[in-house]
Amino acid sequence: MWVRMTYFRMDLVNTEAARAFYNGEDISGVMRQQPGYRFNYLLESVDAPGEAISVSAWDSREDAEAYERSGIYEEMLGRFGEYYVQPPELKSYEVPE
Repeated sequence: MWVRMTYFRMDLVNTEAARAFYNGEDISGVMRQQPGYRFNYLLESVDAPGEAISVSAWDSREDAEAYERSGIYEEMLGRFGEYYVQPPELKSYEVPE
C-alpha cells in the first residue's frame, strides 16, 4: 500500500467550510473514483490549531503516481486553495505488507 500525505495550514476562519468541502464530492468524491484508491481522511491537529494533513491510501505506488500525473491532484489543490494559508507539502510513504 502507498500513502500520500499533504501537509498544510488551514485558515481558522473557514474550518467548518473546509471540512465540508474536503469530505464532499469535490474532493473525497473525486478521489473515491480513482483506480487503486483505498481511503482518505482529513486530520486536524489538536495541539496546533490550523495544522492539518490530508491522508490518502492507494493499492500501489503506481496508482498514486497515476492519480498525480492525471492532474486531478493539482486541480483539487487549486479548488481547496481558499482554505489553506500556506502552500501545501506533499510526501509519500510505503506501507510494508
